[in-house]
Order: sequence, then structure tokens, then C-alpha cells
Amino acid sequence: MLSLVRHKPPFKVVGVLVVLLLTLGTGYHYVSTYIESHKYYTPYLSHVKELYSLTPVRDAPKEITSTVFTFRDDRSGKFFDVFALQKRATKYCDKDSTIDGCDVKLPNNYNVDTLSAKLVDVLELMCKEPVKTDFYVKIDDGLIMPDSMLEDALRVMAATDCQVAGGIAKNYGVYWPLGQIYIFKRTILERICARFPVTMDLSASEDITFGKLVNSTDQSMFCNMETPKNHWYRRYKDRRVRIDYLNNKAMRR
Repeated sequence: MLSLVRHKPPFKVVGVLVVLLLTLGTGYHYVSTYIESHKYYTPYLSHVKELYSLTPVRDAPKEITSTVFTFRDDRSGKFFDVFALQKRATKYCDKDSTIDGCDVKLPNNYNVDTLSAKLVDVLELMCKEPVKTDFYVKIDDGLIMPDSMLEDALRVMAATDCQVAGGIAKNYGVYWPLGQIYIFKRTILERICARFPVTMDLSASEDITFGKLVNSTDQSMFCNMETPKNHWYRRYKDRRVRIDYLNNKAMRR
């Protein structure tokens, strides 16, 4: 009588198969997540006009005032303040931050997952004071950009009806600017201030939350602006080093 004996596969083979399945499953998850997120995350929306191609509707004023601000934390680079734009920016730091050069200490501590809360706290502080400048400019703490490039962008923007400039994307049903740099006019800050206190759910991304605060799909309010590309990015155990640069299309006109 013939009997069948079922042999168990060697333990190593089982281990390899498990690792292979986990790897394939993880890869599929990340690829599918990437594809799904990019269905809605579409930077530089083609139907949103580019800042330097807009037709001026008025003469830009001779004097244009602006407030530049940035977020700092204990991971921020030590030497970015040697660059002009970082040096002139108002630096908002966490409550218990130990780094030098903080202009304003915020009431809470934050991390990469709570930058939206940090943005809301910063804007709420701004809203407690009269809106004083024509433009407000948010920059990343690693952005390096000559003052002259910013001033040129502000002059162009001041002569148009564009209210928010940046790398414009769409998600959650609103337009929003990519976070490396975005510029908005005083009318936008006044619009946001009228919404405080904020009761809406905050996005995990600070720049998307800004778009939700502006809460508009009126494409005439937005204009695309070439945003920085990561020129050099390396991560160390306790210090990040990043140099971003901005190509200014106006310089090539």
C-alpha cells in the first residue's frame, strides 16, 4: 500500500518566502499609495497661470512692504542666517527650543506631524496685530534665495490680481501652494484672520492647511511660481543640511 508522507519545507525556505511576500506587499503598498496620492497632488497646475506671464493690470507701487517668516526647530541648520533672506525673516521657534536666533517663541512644541498647528499658531499671532505689510512670505528654514529675486517677484505680483503665488497644487478641493516658499497679499491674511479661531480639522501638511484656510478654487487668485529644487540634501544623526535654490524666470526675460 502506497502512503504519502508530507515533508515540511526547510525553515530557511519558509523564512525566505515570508520575507519575499512581505517585501512584495510593502512595495505594492508604497507604489499604490504613491499613485493614489498623486491622483490629487498635482503641483504646478497647468490651468493656473505662471506669475511672470500674467498681464499687469496696474502699475506696481514704488514702495512695496513685505513680512518674511519661517519656522525653526532644534534640527535647523546653524549657519543659514548668513544668507540675506533667512537673516531678514522672522523666526518662529518652539516653546522649549534651545537654538539661537529665535525672534518669537510659540506657546507649544511641535514636530513634523504638527506643523499645521504651528502654522495656525503663527498666523493667529499675526492676526492679533494690525496687518501692516503688502505681502507675507513664508519660507522653509533651508531656503536660500537672494533678496533681489523675492523683490522682483513681489513687484510683478503687485501689478497683477494674483493673491497667492507658489507652486500651486490641488487637494481636498482647494488650491494650495507648495511649502518651500509661498507669497500672499495682505487681503489673504485679512481673510484668514476673519476665520479665527480655527475649528476645522488640520491637514498633516502645513501647506495644505494654508490652502484650506484660504479656502478657494478661484484660479484667478493663484499664480504658479517656480519653487526651489533640492540642490543638496543629506541627513545626519542629529543635524540636517539642505541647500535649496530658486531659479528666477524674470532674470531670463
